[in-house]
Amino acid sequence: MRRGLDALATALALIGGAVLLGVAVLTVVSVAGRWLANRPLTGDIEVVQLAVAASIALFLPYCQLRRSHLVVDFFTARSSGPVLRRLDAAGSAVAGGLFFLLAWRAAVGVFDMRQAAETTMVLGVPLWLPYAAMVPGLALAGAMGVVQAFDAAPSDATGDAG
Repeated sequence: MRRGLDALATALALIGGAVLLGVAVLTVVSVAGRWLANRPLTGDIEVVQLAVAASIALFLPYCQLRRSHLVVDFFTARSSGPVLRRLDAAGSAVAGGLFFLLAWRAAVGVFDMRQAAETTMVLGVPLWLPYAAMVPGLALAGAMGVVQAFDAAPSDATGDAG
């Protein structure tokens, strides 16, 4: 199961990267159009905002997988291995729970926005679409946190926290 989650996290990160690459191309085209012909792409700012928000959520499982979130270890730097593993397990469990909470609320937002037929102002893009793109990343980040909480438990005889 762990390898499947790892592969899925990597795939979502690659999709997020492709989305950001598309945003970069869109931005270059819009800026060049503004500079060369005084004609930027209509709605470019809307697309950038929506795409960046979705891509961030797609990167979260990979960040959780690699334990790349910010950690402040000022008070725990001299703690023993078992204490650090318990703290890592607790942190992963809390992160997993928060990611699941965010996934649930994003899913509720998708449903509500779709029912209300909310759209962006300039392009009329349905607002539920970028939220729908966020849900899988948030849910997978939650699953990764829960799995890592069990992996980091002190009962691990190898002492490997990840």
